[in-house]
Amino acid sequence: MNQENKSFWLKNMIVLGHGAPNKVSKVPGAHGRCACIWSEKTGYCRIYPIPYGYLYDWEIIDVEVRKPNNDGRENTFIIYNYETDWKKMYEHIKIHKTDKGNRIKLTKEEWIPIVKKLANDSFSLTRDNKRSFGIIKPKSINCFLRKNKEISSQQTTLVDYDNFVMDQDDYKWFPYVEYSCEKECKSKHPHTSKIIEWGCFQWMKKKPNDEEHCKQVFDNLGINKIGWENYLLIGNIRPYPKTYIVVKVIRWKK
Repeated sequence: MNQENKSFWLKNMIVLGHGAPNKVSKVPGAHGRCACIWSEKTGYCRIYPIPYGYLYDWEIIDVEVRKPNNDGRENTFIIYNYETDWKKMYEHIKIHKTDKGNRIKLTKEEWIPIVKKLANDSFSLTRDNKRSFGIIKPKSINCFLRKNKEISSQQTTLVDYDNFVMDQDDYKWFPYVEYSCEKECKSKHPHTSKIIEWGCFQWMKKKPNDEEHCKQVFDNLGINKIGWENYLLIGNIRPYPKTYIVVKVIRWKK
């Protein structure tokens, strides 16, 4: 068997965040997400594609993966046999559960110390070490919408918000942040990054052409909101591995 096609399991991984969906080219009609997972033993990993509803932030999972053939980013893996097993991905993604069958999810009191421990990155430190992910405590942060197209695609068919999926590129507006790093950073400031957090696009999907509605996503994220603390989980993109986007704005009320 080709080395890249051998499967192995990543175990006891915490889901830190996942992005908005994109089409899965090898599964007609399917949409998948990319997730950032982490454990003390393994560190950060990227896994994809993930079907809708299979995992949520702060859950603990075991996942069967293989190395990709055309993605050289650090610790990046593909869900094993997703091409043929899309309808039964539960065979490859195992959510930790209690004895009563309830999904295990870290409490706020459990995940905040993890975030603070990991938040010793800057943009240049993450980029120069060719890392897939980093968590940054921003010294300053601003946000804005950038127009992607004149009108959102398929917006007239938005009947069921919970089940209908729009790809990232279907949206008229993209949310962006402009930030500087609290930790020492050798890169030119400020940094400008697109936010791909799934929850942002779920909100915008309700009224994807309404600029004021889409702007409210920043208030939802608690950015520059009195009494809130923000951290940025950044990850690089495959075509340009030195370019980073915001996978998740990690936030909590102090």
